[in-house]
Amino acid sequence: MKDYDQNNPNHQYDLLEHTIEVMEGLPKEKYLPEDYKTLKTAAFFHDVGKPEVAKEKDGKTVYYRHAEKSKEISVDILQEMGYTESEIDRILFFVQHHDDFINVSTIDDKTVEKVSKILEKMKSGEYVPTNKDQMMLLDLCRADVQAQSEIIEENGEIKDTRKDRLDRYNKIEALLPEARVYKQVKDIEDQISRCEKELKKYTEQPQPIEKKGRIVNQKQLDMWEEWASKPEDEKEEVIGKIQSEIDDAKRRKSEILDSISQEIEQ
Repeated sequence: MKDYDQNNPNHQYDLLEHTIEVMEGLPKEKYLPEDYKTLKTAAFFHDVGKPEVAKEKDGKTVYYRHAEKSKEISVDILQEMGYTESEIDRILFFVQHHDDFINVSTIDDKTVEKVSKILEKMKSGEYVPTNKDQMMLLDLCRADVQAQSEIIEENGEIKDTRKDRLDRYNKIEALLPEARVYKQVKDIEDQISRCEKELKKYTEQPQPIEKKGRIVNQKQLDMWEEWASKPEDEKEEVIGKIQSEIDDAKRRKSEILDSISQEIEQ
């Protein structure tokens, strides 16, 4: 990394200088010594794979999939340094995912959904991050940005700024509580929708639909007639079971949203 010119408008330092700036930019006061050590170690290795994947494009150097290469290079070194398997897994999580949030927009109305998908992808790996790990990852992202160019300019046009990038990461942090449960809430909402649709089959009598002189939903009408002829207690049991499932799902959704509201307020 020493004296390696990154040749990219995002960067004002060579690779080693950038790495040191990232390490020194981590908020030491926020974490326990062991967590800070883990994050600082990850910061040292987060871009080590860049020279291995460097490609020239439009007069600059790009580093596609450098996080994966950094992770690959780091494993053997960390093992030689005596880190335990669990320590290595956690360090490599930060190395591998330090650029995952970089393209999340702050103006897209689906930002929560995008952040949620990134979190779900992170959970599918070998190491499943905790909520604290997610917050630490964002601190690494912000330290990374702080060690980049203040103005990102290409061909005389400003493409991005350090301030805007930091604002994006701050926005993501604010969205984390909601994003963590987005998929869970969406699954519950889908369940409620399916149950309500099913309930209508037993509570709302269908009307004949006629097209070109014939009834096209005759099978549906016949099923309703068969259902309507059943004993009342049997019908109440079926309807009650579906309604109970709906009520339970709504209760679970409400509990999740209440817990998120409390987390945001804190």
